[in-house]
Amino acid sequence: MFMLIGLTISLIAILLLFVRVGNANNLRSDAQTAADASALAAAGVARDNAAEKLANDEIPYSRLYDPAEGRTAAEHYAQQNGATVERIRASDDSQGNLGNIVRVEIQTTECQRELQEDGSRHWSDTACADSDDPDADTSHSGNAAAIAEVVVPDCEYTFGGTEIVGLTCEGERVQSFAHAQQLIDVRLTDSEGQYIYKPLGNALAFAPPRGENPS
Repeated sequence: MFMLIGLTISLIAILLLFVRVGNANNLRSDAQTAADASALAAAGVARDNAAEKLANDEIPYSRLYDPAEGRTAAEHYAQQNGATVERIRASDDSQGNLGNIVRVEIQTTECQRELQEDGSRHWSDTACADSDDPDADTSHSGNAAAIAEVVVPDCEYTFGGTEIVGLTCEGERVQSFAHAQQLIDVRLTDSEGQYIYKPLGNALAFAPPRGENPS
């Protein structure tokens, strides 16, 4: 009888362990989804600014990213995925002039906190610690980062005599803002640009080493 009870308790403990591990994996997955969506949304601001330039027959050489609009877009998608934006920054490989690469770090509103020997914390507790409480447990699995890159196609001016009459990108004449959006790729990537984006100041600032893990 005692052996059966002991075996039952052991099985329950193992089951709860698997549940907690599964919950931690779900938190990581949800966090990464939120980070990916937020980074793509922020980079979408640079994509739209580039598309507007193309639609106006301008080749986008500089100043694509707007920090305020980018953060607003990232925060919107983070909230939709149960997260908040912790940090966000833009970079590029053009001496900080474009801002076509955006890295976003998020934290989800759910955290898996460590269990206590006194049983004061339930095994399924996923409430985040109160940041104002100095004794609160801040360990969690619900944070992640993602990097999104805006890739503008190679474009050249189309001339009618000596006048510019439009732009051709990858063999396609730019017809409108919506068409320009379709020509520009926004994708997740593994590394930031070489230079931190400086929209109003000195552009020559180095980003962290390339190849940084986005998660």
